[in-house]
Amino acid sequence: MSQNGNNHIESRLWSAADELRANSKLKSSEYSVPVLGLIFLRYADYKFSLAEKELTGKQTGRRTIGPADYHARG
Repeated sequence: MSQNGNNHIESRLWSAADELRANSKLKSSEYSVPVLGLIFLRYADYKFSLAEKELTGKQTGRRTIGPADYHARG
């Protein structure tokens, strides 16, 4: 991901946090865990899609890609 893309994501996260602080009675400690969970899930989805592209590029024959292929990749 480019630096420009990271800056865009960072600004979106900060604006979302500002909106939660301003328009909600929640404290940052109360919404930080769900937000961090969503960030982690987004990262895991990104890593999975990279692995999927790599594995489908290497696929030969009739053998289908399974969980063991993803586990072997790490």
